[in-house]
Amino acid sequence: MAQAGRLTVTIQARDIEPMNHDPSTVSSGVAQQSGQAQPYSRKGWVQRWHLIWLIYIPFYFLSWIYRKPGLLEVMASLGGVCFFFFLYWRLWRQRGKAELWQVLAVFCIGLALSRFNVGWSVYTIYAMSFAARMPSRQMAVRTMIALELVLIALGPVLQPHGLSAWASGVIFGAVVGFASLMQGDMERKNEALAIAHEEVRALAATAERERISRDLHDLLGHTLTLVAVKAELAARLVSRDASAAEREMQAVAAAAREALSEVRTAVVGMKGASLAGELDRVRQALAAAGVEADVSALTTDGHPGQEAVLAMALREGVTNVIRHAGASRCDISLTPSASALVLTITDNGQGGRLVEGSGLKGMRARLAAIGGTLDVKSDKAGTRLVATAPLRAQGEGVS
Repeated sequence: MAQAGRLTVTIQARDIEPMNHDPSTVSSGVAQQSGQAQPYSRKGWVQRWHLIWLIYIPFYFLSWIYRKPGLLEVMASLGGVCFFFFLYWRLWRQRGKAELWQVLAVFCIGLALSRFNVGWSVYTIYAMSFAARMPSRQMAVRTMIALELVLIALGPVLQPHGLSAWASGVIFGAVVGFASLMQGDMERKNEALAIAHEEVRALAATAERERISRDLHDLLGHTLTLVAVKAELAARLVSRDASAAEREMQAVAAAAREALSEVRTAVVGMKGASLAGELDRVRQALAAAGVEADVSALTTDGHPGQEAVLAMALREGVTNVIRHAGASRCDISLTPSASALVLTITDNGQGGRLVEGSGLKGMRARLAAIGGTLDVKSDKAGTRLVATAPLRAQGEGVS
């Protein structure tokens, strides 16, 4: 007994070690870390990219190359550009969401400087671009139209200070403004798409956690039940037949090794569960528990997706018979037809009022994912469970 116990612990520790050093787990962690770091660097780059649009400000000062500005013009121009930089900085801090007063302030800078420099329209074009970035699209369109109408209405006043500047303010302002509006629409759609993508990822992660929870419940519940039954049997045999007790403990060690393998399988998905192998395991579990088993199963090759779901249903159903039913007999039948595979588990144990736990709920969820059904009836004569998995020519799988 002591040797068998030490053997079990040694094998479990040996089998757990590869799981602790699984390279796929390490690479997954690195990918997650890099995936977390990437958005921040990209976000910073996008924010700095907005500074490139300040390249148009020097166009205002081009006329100073061939003429000498007066003191008042220099002071007004420098004051205007400083105020514009302040507004641009505020806009950058607001993540590009301009307010109405900021738009009007930039527009007024251009109008105020129109009497000094033909480059004043640079500011009105910036104002149109700012207007396109207002949070409300309706307000943005109305503001841009209003600014264009103001420029057109002030044409007779502004033309003497430079017809080309006025025309460029009207034409290029409209082009830049509505181009920025379309760009803003695209950014809003991309933002909404990114939010939807994150929601899908969150839902997928939740579904995966629920799947792993269901699989671990069924796997460990069945295996630990088998381990407990065999350990109790070995304890009863140790005083009468030491060799038989040793065999039972070896079976416990084998069950523990198999449990570790099945836990790994649950982490990556239960697509490879074998119905034939599960039938052999439930025979052994029922025999160890002293339950007479009658298993009738026809060949079901060619339907791995349905078999995987029914294998998990068989495991959970038999585990419930051993742990809760107190039955002396359990009949299991697997009947294939042209349209479905039908698994039936019947016992003569303590029936009555049925309360579904996480095991039955998980079983029902797996069957529902492939279009199947679960029917459980329990009365004084026992419990009858019928799991139906429809056959599909293509797209077989396990959720």
